[in-house]
Amino acid sequence: MAKLSTFCYVLLLLVISCGEELVPMIEAKRCHKTWNCKGEGRCLADCQNQFKGTGMCDLVTAPSVPKQCFCVYPC
Repeated sequence: MAKLSTFCYVLLLLVISCGEELVPMIEAKRCHKTWNCKGEGRCLADCQNQFKGTGMCDLVTAPSVPKQCFCVYPC
C-alpha cells in the first residue's frame, strides 16, 4: 500500500508540474509604424519611448527616397 501511495504522490506531482506547460501561450500581435529616419539612435529611442518597441532605419534606399525608421511593437 505504501508503494502505491508513493507512486500516486509522484504521479500527482508530475501532472501538476506539467500542467503549466500544457496551457497554450498566445503571442501578442505585432504592429508597425514608419517615419522619416533622423539617425539610428534617434529611431531606436523614439520607437522605444513612444511604442515600447524596437526601431531600425532602412539600410538601403533608392537615391531619391529618404530613409525610413521602421518600428515594430506589440499592439
